[in-house]
Amino acid sequence: MTVRPKVDWRVPSDEWDAFIDFVHGEHGEIQGYVSREVERAMLEWVDGDDYAPVEDLVDQLVRAAGHTPANLTEKKPVTVPPDGEETTRVSCRVDGEVKNNFAAFVKETSDDRLGVALARALRQRCDGGRARRVREKMERVANDAETLLADDGIMLRERRTVRICRRLGEQFTQDDLEDAIAAVAGDSAPTIRDYTEKVLARLEYVEHPRNGDLFISKDDAEDIATDLGAPSPDAPAIDRKPYDSLSRTEKVRGVRIELARDAQTNGGKSQMNATTVRRDIFEDRPSPGHVQDLLRLAGDADGFDVVTRHGKERLRVDLSDVTDLDVLEAACDDLEQTNRADWVRRKCTFLPHKTPDSTGKSAVRDGEYGADSNSDTASVDEQIDNLLAAMPVTDGG
Repeated sequence: MTVRPKVDWRVPSDEWDAFIDFVHGEHGEIQGYVSREVERAMLEWVDGDDYAPVEDLVDQLVRAAGHTPANLTEKKPVTVPPDGEETTRVSCRVDGEVKNNFAAFVKETSDDRLGVALARALRQRCDGGRARRVREKMERVANDAETLLADDGIMLRERRTVRICRRLGEQFTQDDLEDAIAAVAGDSAPTIRDYTEKVLARLEYVEHPRNGDLFISKDDAEDIATDLGAPSPDAPAIDRKPYDSLSRTEKVRGVRIELARDAQTNGGKSQMNATTVRRDIFEDRPSPGHVQDLLRLAGDADGFDVVTRHGKERLRVDLSDVTDLDVLEAACDDLEQTNRADWVRRKCTFLPHKTPDSTGKSAVRDGEYGADSNSDTASVDEQIDNLLAAMPVTDGG
């Protein structure tokens, strides 16, 4: 009988404990199954299992549909314990060829210790491994296939979006994107804007955190932003883009966010005139007339309005009337987000208390815009329940 060699490598203890829990959850016991699952994890990591060619074919289909499979294929990172922190000696037996191929692959592709590389493979196995990845990739193109086979066929703009995506590489510049759009759909400014949004959404690509002219996958951008200490791709555009790269819509939203942030520390209310917006938010970049336009557009949203005082227009916000949860989130990003509705409830504890007036409408009892307002007449829960009842919230964000 062929003797199966032992792995005998030291793996971060947290990762090994999680893997043991996974094996028990899958099989109801661990006796006889640990070695089998370790071997399967190693095979998938080096693309040595029978289904690696299947995933390659699925990747071709995903790319043909104008999507990118890259962020679903990448190896998942694990925490590498500093010297002296707890590790566990894994001492299970696996096929000798599998062990040797795994060790050779790790040596060729990374600087990881074998135990750390094994931990990465085990983490991927716990997360569902190749089966999960293939399923998620197929889900990306299932809707496209259904539309394509429908009686009316796939719509022209969707077909064009797919064709544009197929012209682009793993990363691409703004010029690359505009050239691809022009070649497929035309080069007018509205066409470029429209298809830029569609292509980036389809590929799940965003701007590079340090190079606004380069587009990369959102997962890669998040990793780079973390390493650089830069705003994440999910941060508002006003926080991560230079002024020249902001669209009119992003400028308007940025004005609302900055005013809401000021209100968050000022009793839930604040106001700014065009001069302050131009100087403090946009660093004197736009013209006074352009800022005036942005101010008026920003006032066209729940909780915001434009008033004239002493001959000057001012944008005001009352956070208790704001229904845009993304603006509230950006204004109060110092607290953790869990369930979205619960998050709004906890973050809105600063809102000024309102009570019905003689007409039955809600009225602020104390304080002016820009002044702190405190009231002890009703519970915060009652205030927030009323606010949430008017908000289109969704669980989990």
